[in-house]
Amino acid sequence: MDRMQTKKQSGSVVLCVILVAAACLVHGVMQGVHDNYGIMMQGLTGTSGISYAYISFCIGVGALIYGVAQPFLGMLALKKSNAFVILLGIGFTVAGLVITPLCRDPFSMLLFFGLVLPFGTTGLCFGIVMGAITPFLGEKRAAIVSGIVQASAGIGDALMSPALQTMSDNFGIRTAMSITAIPFVLMIPVVVWLGAVNKKRKTEIKENAKENTSLPAMLRDAFQDRDYRLILIGFSTCGFNMSIIESHLYSQYISYGIENSVASLTLTVYGIATMVGAVLSGYLGTRWKMKNVLSAAYAMRIVISLGFLFAPKTVAFAFTATAMLGLCGDATVPPTSGIISRRFGAEKMAVLYGFALIGHQTGAFLSSFLGGIFVKNGMGYAPLWIANLCLATVAACASYMIKEKSKELT
Repeated sequence: MDRMQTKKQSGSVVLCVILVAAACLVHGVMQGVHDNYGIMMQGLTGTSGISYAYISFCIGVGALIYGVAQPFLGMLALKKSNAFVILLGIGFTVAGLVITPLCRDPFSMLLFFGLVLPFGTTGLCFGIVMGAITPFLGEKRAAIVSGIVQASAGIGDALMSPALQTMSDNFGIRTAMSITAIPFVLMIPVVVWLGAVNKKRKTEIKENAKENTSLPAMLRDAFQDRDYRLILIGFSTCGFNMSIIESHLYSQYISYGIENSVASLTLTVYGIATMVGAVLSGYLGTRWKMKNVLSAAYAMRIVISLGFLFAPKTVAFAFTATAMLGLCGDATVPPTSGIISRRFGAEKMAVLYGFALIGHQTGAFLSSFLGGIFVKNGMGYAPLWIANLCLATVAACASYMIKEKSKELT
């Protein structure tokens, strides 16, 4: 009997490891695309003849799509399956990567770079991926695993930033983006397997999700919760910060006189730092109050913003600042998703985390769009960092005001 129990537990651990690896693959490859729109923009402006400001606007629209679509794709995952949504995301992502470099007019650029591609990446987002594996892990494991899955975004950045930049320089943006689509096609068997494993738990998941599974009911319960409202405030400012990195940081470093290859290498450092920051945040969330971890991550952005405003813009500064941005960048995700999951249940996390991302991506839209306007009008990037400084201060204070219940910390 003991031997059978041990064997069963061992099999469960192996399955969990494989599930986490699969989730990291899906999320990491997606994030490698999502975080490198800035590098793509450099190539697209040259081949399409469309202005930097307009393509920045397309990225901003994509940021809104990435946020607005998440709660609805989360509901679709509840009705169908997470694997179904991920496969849908792969299809749209591949279409966006292949067709966007062929666009030569503003409408088609907006359609494929601003709508199709971002909608595809939404289907492979953190909430959908974590929603697929959390029922197998349990809340305690999920708190740590969330940091690991989010850290996979750093792997995507570390590998895909220099690869995309090198391919774009040597072969052109069309070839670079088409090659980038290949890993998504190769992920299809992994996602099909994930769906098959999920099917075994389908009945149990449905039973857990029966109560208040309509979107209005979920949102009503969430908005009546003071802590959820504070999470929305903080996460809305987070998107503004992240979109500076994704859309403008690469071009900003080039404007300082830093070479293209060095600028793309800083994004590799960013990717590595996000891995460290996300894993550390997930771990600290099991030791300390998650709201304190979240507040500290936002407070770190205050210091970074001051650096971009007043420090000398050297290569050393670029690497230091980018590493710090990485450490606090994805570090907000594990405590945010953890607080939501513990308070409302794992089966609702994808939907409510996705709704929180509407605010996140609204901030991202403003950052992408306003950055293009500021640069076009000769104002540079300083106004973005001034705004980021103010927003980070608001987020740090709002997060610290969250009152975690004692039962959530066990």
